[in-house]
Amino acid sequence: MTRIAGRILGLALSAATALFAGAAWANEYDSVFERLLFDPSDPALNIRYAELAEANGEMRKALGAYERVLGEDPTNAHARREYNRVKRLLQPTVTQVTVDLGVRYETNPRQLPDIPARKGDVGFDGGIQLFDERTAFGHRWRTQALARTDLQGDISDLNDGWLSAWTGPVFNLGTKTRLHIAPGTEIAFLDGDHLYTDAQGRATFERVMGGATQTLSALIAYRDSNSFDAASGWIYEINARLSKYQVVLPGDAFYLLPRLRYNEPTGTGDGRVFSRPLFLGDFFEVGNRVEYFVPAFNNAIFLGGGFGAYYRDYDTTVAFGTKTREDWFLEPTAHLIIPNVLGRNGDLRFDYRYQKNDSNDPTQDFENHVIGARTVKRF
Repeated sequence: MTRIAGRILGLALSAATALFAGAAWANEYDSVFERLLFDPSDPALNIRYAELAEANGEMRKALGAYERVLGEDPTNAHARREYNRVKRLLQPTVTQVTVDLGVRYETNPRQLPDIPARKGDVGFDGGIQLFDERTAFGHRWRTQALARTDLQGDISDLNDGWLSAWTGPVFNLGTKTRLHIAPGTEIAFLDGDHLYTDAQGRATFERVMGGATQTLSALIAYRDSNSFDAASGWIYEINARLSKYQVVLPGDAFYLLPRLRYNEPTGTGDGRVFSRPLFLGDFFEVGNRVEYFVPAFNNAIFLGGGFGAYYRDYDTTVAFGTKTREDWFLEPTAHLIIPNVLGRNGDLRFDYRYQKNDSNDPTQDFENHVIGARTVKRF
């Protein structure tokens, strides 16, 4: 009985303490607000008012208080830091889902040299991509995911698909620069069997320059390739996306896409009849791609073209020789985009790609023409 009475007394004291603390907080909140009415430029009062407003969930009042401090003293580091933090917390959630479906014809999907066995095929592919950014854990938090599949009409052993996802915080490094750090994973399948699983880490810098977002990304991944007689290993990659608008004509866009990559893992096929490795490995790659798009017919369509050139230095020798294998992969492209033809944010595009691999190993030379159509819908 004494124990029960003690518990009741403890609960009563806790409730009384909470009520007293709440009353004290309300009194301070009202007192600071009244003092601000007489001296709205006082930095200490504004900072305290912002802290109390945030504790009460009134984030916009807190933001306004920090704005008043910075209006009087733009060099106030504490107010600047807290202003940026609260502003991030007030940013809305952004979620976008993109779905695309495509059909194409390739003259050489197996990427064979010019031999009689080479044949063309029709291919179908589709994907769904998620982009989500919201406030969580006191930071902006970004999550991205992608699922794709690629099916051949006749050459079914090339049917593949993959799933990837990564998530992590976004940090502001200034008014126009952000850093996104995210661990992730990717799993791939080929001809109905598991091909590989990646454990990944990404870091992406983003900066707004000239009205466009410029990005620089670094990826490190370990690929577990325990299927198809494949070898596991590390992948290191650096990519950039540099954009500029209004370059030559109104509404045009220019993109520069450099890439640097080192790739260890390889896959050879586990006794199956594959003329090429399932994914190339043991190479160092450096290359770049440029693209240019321009509107036409009062923005009814967009015309574009691009050119990619990539050099690969392999840690293997050429067939029947001792020289180290070296390749140049070249890919000029042409594009036609009809925006909003499938309703708002629903585009139809036509693409042509010419792919040429020029190697000092003659068994690795190939040419391939790819022409296709694709629908892209953003929700």
